[in-house]
Amino acid sequence: MRALAAFLLSAALAIVMALVAKANPGYVQFVVPPVRAEVSFFVFLLLALAAFFALYAIMRLASRIATLPREVRAHRARQQLERARAKQDAALVAMLEGRYGRSRELADEALVLPRSGGLPALLGARAAIDMRDFGAAARLLSRADARVASLEVPRLMLEAELALEQGQAGEALAKLDALKREAGAHTAALRLSLRALTAAGRSSEVPAVVDQLVRRKVYDAEQGAMVRASAQAEAVAGHSQDAAGLRDLWNRLPEADRLHPKVALAAARSFVRLGGDREAVEILARSLDRQWDPALVASFADCRPADPSRQLETAERWLTQHSDDATLLCSLGRLCERAQLWGKAQTYYEASLALDDHWRAHVLLGNMLARLGRDDEANAHLAAGLKRALADLGASGLAGNQGP
Repeated sequence: MRALAAFLLSAALAIVMALVAKANPGYVQFVVPPVRAEVSFFVFLLLALAAFFALYAIMRLASRIATLPREVRAHRARQQLERARAKQDAALVAMLEGRYGRSRELADEALVLPRSGGLPALLGARAAIDMRDFGAAARLLSRADARVASLEVPRLMLEAELALEQGQAGEALAKLDALKREAGAHTAALRLSLRALTAAGRSSEVPAVVDQLVRRKVYDAEQGAMVRASAQAEAVAGHSQDAAGLRDLWNRLPEADRLHPKVALAAARSFVRLGGDREAVEILARSLDRQWDPALVASFADCRPADPSRQLETAERWLTQHSDDATLLCSLGRLCERAQLWGKAQTYYEASLALDDHWRAHVLLGNMLARLGRDDEANAHLAAGLKRALADLGASGLAGNQGP
């Protein structure tokens, strides 16, 4: 296109010069004493035009020579940047393929190239964390350019994860707080916060994070409830030596959380340790009325309130709907034994064994019969319980050795 434009311009100039020369058949005289020269006006125009183009070519050449070092440096910089980007891309592909060692090698190679920026350092740190080479990860993160704003969020994320992997939950939370100030709370950061809060024992703060993850569709409602319950149970269990703190925490929990079997079980055990058996009975009863759970039924019999008769009445009320529950029958046997209702206790124990030949019911019944002086029957049940326990232990060990 430029060549065509130059040709057209040259043709136009030639036509104009021809017309001017035809219309002005004069001449131009040059006098440099003692020399005098005359040329036609047309020749003068040609010489002037040639001089202009020659001067223009010389100026372009001089400019080109002057800028040549800068262009060479720019070309080398572009080549270096292209090589760094190629290494970065290869490192990223290797990481996605799970070849973390290769990814680190490529990231290191990219990092030594000029104009590589801090991204190779972050890629290498990510691979090092996955390889559990925490020392290398820390060194690589220290080489990431903190002045590059676009790398601030991934750098803080990796630093938080590295601290968490090294068991430094407090440091991880500090990094995540800085990340929140920098970019707000996004999903990956919330996931890390959930892990860090759990590791730091700050379980009471977990539900708020879980609620955000549920709203972002990371967890469905059921999964969110399970994670919340685990955190609440851990928080409640952590107050097993502090009666006032336990009651305050329990009263602040939402009703739905208090009724969850896992939370109710942890709370009941903590209250029992602190002598709050009455509260434990109420907690377990309310949770069982909402959702039946054998673990809660077994724990119900562990409670020793001041009024055991009411506790027994509550358990027998459940029998109308759960008459085939061996755990409930065994718990009823324990409650009757505690109330010295020996015959009734034996009936419940034997009914439990008829449904589930479990070693625990054999041992409980054997111990009760031994206290009543019925040694032969007691020994038979104790022997049966021992045999059953050994069989269960062997079966669980065999299952564990088989593996998936």
